[in-house]
Amino acid sequence: MSFVQPTTKYIEASTDQMLLSKKRGKEKMDILSHAISFRRNVEYAANKLTDSEAAERRTMFKPWKANERVCSGDRRYFPPTDKLYKVRDGKGHTTQANWTPDVMADSWEIIDVSHRGTQDDPIPAARGMEYTYGLYYSDPEDGNLYICQRTGESKGGKINLQYLPHELIGQYFAEVAE
Repeated sequence: MSFVQPTTKYIEASTDQMLLSKKRGKEKMDILSHAISFRRNVEYAANKLTDSEAAERRTMFKPWKANERVCSGDRRYFPPTDKLYKVRDGKGHTTQANWTPDVMADSWEIIDVSHRGTQDDPIPAARGMEYTYGLYYSDPEDGNLYICQRTGESKGGKINLQYLPHELIGQYFAEVAE
């Protein structure tokens, strides 16, 4: 599915058309109600995106807020981390102020599909993310490169961790010499 983001020219044309209609008396829509309608359409279109497409357009999604009911698969943009999160299967809940997506790895997963997880294109690690065995991660605190591995685990297996790679060397990660 390809998705065309609205351009400034489109928004200006829509606004001009709306004002023209208002002047003619055909429609009594003010700018605020037009913006609300436009935002609803953006959110509707965003929900049709794949995770790959969504990760590139994360600000199109509703921002996370407290006291909102979320269901499995719901996606929310969390401005403090500038990341898009998705509610894990079977983990629907009502959000709470101290249960933000960045600290609730059991309920939320980070959507990051723009990195391949190779030595040349490692995935930026974050607390509370889902790690995949066999992939490479860059640690934001020490800047080093790590591979996710654990004895007895197969490549491609996944685990949610509240820690960064440098905090779990020898348990879930090995540092990669550059």
